[in-house]
Amino acid sequence: MTGTATRGTTNGNARGSSTDRAARRAYLLDTYRADVDGMWFATPFSDGLFITATPRGTGFQVCRCYRCGILLDADTVTVDRIRPGCQGGTYRRTNIRPCCGRCNSETGGSTRS
Repeated sequence: MTGTATRGTTNGNARGSSTDRAARRAYLLDTYRADVDGMWFATPFSDGLFITATPRGTGFQVCRCYRCGILLDADTVTVDRIRPGCQGGTYRRTNIRPCCGRCNSETGGSTRS
């Protein structure tokens, strides 16, 4: 593929199975657990549900995005590699951290020609 720009973040089967990915998200929630728990909340004018903080032990387990600090649950947390895939980074537990989808897409691998 000469002349095609590729991002170093497409790694095919390197991410593993859906079970592997779910285990990584559970690991992130447990390892980086927030000082509060989460609860779903909707305002009358919102277009969806938001996670809001509740005292620990009264809601579901959450962690925070390492960049913006937003609360994330098992469905909203994404796995960010500390050393990016385009630089040889893997999905080992020593190389991952919790991130929201927005921050993760903003810090994606650089485009190479």
